[in-house]
Amino acid sequence: MDKDTLGEQPIERRLATILMADVANYSAMMGKDEEQTVQVLRGHRQIFDQLLQAHRGRIFNTAGDSVLAEFPSAVEAVRSATEIQAALHTRNQHLPPEQRMQFRIGINLGDVIVQGGDLLGDGVNVAARIQTITEPGGVCISGSVYDQIQNKLTLQFKQLGDQSFKNIAQPIRTFSISASDAMALPFVARRRGSAIGAGAAIAAVAIVLAAIGGYAVYSGHEANVAEQARRSAEAERNAAQEREATQERKAQQDLAAIETAKREAKLESDLKAAKDALDLAAASRKADEQRRLTEAATRRAADSAAQKVREEESKVAVATPRAPAAALPAVAGTPVTASTPAAGLDRYDGVYSGQLCNNFVDPEPKTICWGVAMKVVQGEMLATWMNPRAGKMDSAKGKISPQGKVEIELEGHAPNGNVGHGIMMGNVSGNEITTSGAWGGGLRITGKWTRTP
Repeated sequence: MDKDTLGEQPIERRLATILMADVANYSAMMGKDEEQTVQVLRGHRQIFDQLLQAHRGRIFNTAGDSVLAEFPSAVEAVRSATEIQAALHTRNQHLPPEQRMQFRIGINLGDVIVQGGDLLGDGVNVAARIQTITEPGGVCISGSVYDQIQNKLTLQFKQLGDQSFKNIAQPIRTFSISASDAMALPFVARRRGSAIGAGAAIAAVAIVLAAIGGYAVYSGHEANVAEQARRSAEAERNAAQEREATQERKAQQDLAAIETAKREAKLESDLKAAKDALDLAAASRKADEQRRLTEAATRRAADSAAQKVREEESKVAVATPRAPAAALPAVAGTPVTASTPAAGLDRYDGVYSGQLCNNFVDPEPKTICWGVAMKVVQGEMLATWMNPRAGKMDSAKGKISPQGKVEIELEGHAPNGNVGHGIMMGNVSGNEITTSGAWGGGLRITGKWTRTP
C-alpha cells in the first residue's frame, strides 16, 4: 500500500544553503531598554534584508531577533553574510556603545525538508548550531559550505575542527571567517578578468553603498529623534527639579509654621503657668493671713479664758481657803464640781502641728497629705487652711473629753468647689493627738498632731 493510498502527502526534499543569524546579547539589551533595542534592530534588519535579497536569499522563518534564510548558492550565501556584517559594523560605529547590535551568522549546506514555505531538517539544525559558536559580528560555515567556496572567494578561513552539537549525530567540520575579512566587503571573484565577476562585484558594492546611504538617512532621522528625546528629557528633568524645589520650599514653610506654632503654644503655656503660680501664691498668702488671724484670735480667746480661770480661782481661794477641790470654778465663770466633764481640760491647751492625709485605694493605693495647725483651748479644737486646688478655706472643729477622747468634724472643698463633710475619732496621748475617719463619700482620712513647746 503506497502513501497516496494512505492519504499522506509525499515528503519533498532538496539541497539548500541555509543561513542562520541571531543577535548577540539581545535579551540583555531588551532588559535595559526595550524600545531603543527594537528601533536599532529595525535599522539593522533593513540593511540585513536588502543585502540578503541582493544575493537571491529568501527568508523562510524569523523569531524575534533571529533570521533563517536559504540561498541557491553557497558562494552567494557567504558573500551575503560578509557584506551584511561589514554594513552593520559601519552602522554600529554611528551608535553609542550601549546601543551597538551584533549578529552571529552560521551557514550550512545540506539536505532539507520542504513544508510549505518553511524548511526543516538537519540542514537547518546544523546552521543553527554553528551560529551559536560564532563570535559576535562574525561568520562560521560548515565543511560542506567550505568545500563549495574554496578557491572561489579570497577570504581567510580558520579551521575550528570537528564540532559536536546537541541533537546532531555526527561531528561537523567548522570554519570561521576572520573578523577583518568579514568587515572588508570581499567581492573579488576567482576570475578577476571576468566581466560577469566584475559586474557582480560592482552591483554588490552599489547595493552596500545604497544600504549605507539609506542607513545614513535613517541615522540622521534617528539623530533628530534622539535629539528631540534628549531635549524632552532635559525639559522633564528641569520640570522635575522645579517641582522638587517647590516642594522643598513648601516643606520649609510648613516646618517654619510648625515651629512658630510650637513657640506660641509654649509661650502661652508659660504665661498660663506664671499666672497660675501668681494666683496660687496669692491664695497661699491669703490663707497664711487667715491662718495667722485665726491663730491670733484663738490665742486671745485662750488667754482671756485662762485669765478668767485664774481670776475665779483667786476669788475662790480668798473666800474659801479650805474649799474642796470639787468646788473649783469652770471656764467663763461657770461653777463646776469634781464630776464636771470640763474639769482639767486646760491640760490639753496649746498649738499642735501635724497633717491630714487622704488615703486612696482606687484606681491605685496612694496617700495625699497636707500640713494643718490645730489649736486647742479648754478642750475645743479649731484649724483652718487654704485648699490650693479649690482656692477656698477648709476647716476642722472638734472636742477633747476629760478622758482624752477626740471627735473632729471636717469641712472641705473638692476641686470643682463642692463642699464635703467628714468625721474623725481619736485620742490624746501625752502631747500627741491621733485620729482617723472618713469623708461623706467614704474616702478614708487620718490626722496626727504633736503639741509644740
